[in-house]
Amino acid sequence: MKRFMTVAVAILAMAGSGLAFSDDGSTFKEHLNGLKEAANVVSTTGSGTFEMTISKEETEIAYALSFKDLEGDVLMAHIHIGLPQNSGSIVLWLCGSTAQPGPAGTPRCNANDPNDNRNGTVSGTLTAENVQSLPQNGIAGPTATTPGEFAEVLALIRAGKTYANVHSVKFVPGEIRSQIDRHDGNDDHSSH
Repeated sequence: MKRFMTVAVAILAMAGSGLAFSDDGSTFKEHLNGLKEAANVVSTTGSGTFEMTISKEETEIAYALSFKDLEGDVLMAHIHIGLPQNSGSIVLWLCGSTAQPGPAGTPRCNANDPNDNRNGTVSGTLTAENVQSLPQNGIAGPTATTPGEFAEVLALIRAGKTYANVHSVKFVPGEIRSQIDRHDGNDDHSSH
């Protein structure tokens, strides 16, 4: 019941911010599991959901990530640039841990219950200031005088070239994952 209430509060908080999940073409909902991990598929009891909405002005991403029954304590979660069968670089941090805190301002993956490292819910807002520099992908992060290339990241998200990944102590490269592509089923690209 406590976990349900935390999820409900997170969703209501996002709804109140004006960035609530909608069906206007800027909303994504994904189901994460170990079978979607790449390059190595992971057999795990862990699963999760990732929801995000791009603001009308295209200046923010509101997101909610939940995970449960991980086989290892959570380390961090991100949005990576990469195709379904490949691993890629981190472009946006979703959450961190004591061992892997992430950039300043990154929320804790288990903020809803700091004593539970295998189940959690986290929500937040991402902007150009959160973009990680990835020269190999042509993405510039923020500098003292310029914001990060957020529009380029949004284009990659909309093109299905990014994925959400939750990393754990047992599976450091990632325990559960899903391509961000609006296909919302259990298999990435199974309906193509």
